[in-house]
Amino acid sequence: MAACDDRSNLIERAVLKLGEPENQARLLQAAWRISLLMMIIGFIIILKTIFPNFTIT
Repeated sequence: MAACDDRSNLIERAVLKLGEPENQARLLQAAWRISLLMMIIGFIIILKTIFPNFTIT
């Protein structure tokens, strides 16, 4: 039973740690970079669909 209580405390600490402003800023930066990468990949896919001979040089 002690291990179960210890785990819930670990989860609470992790959630509180994510709530700190510097960690939220890091998460926001990562999300922004991932969304930018997805937008670039989508743009390349669209260009490859419209222009089959399109290459990135």
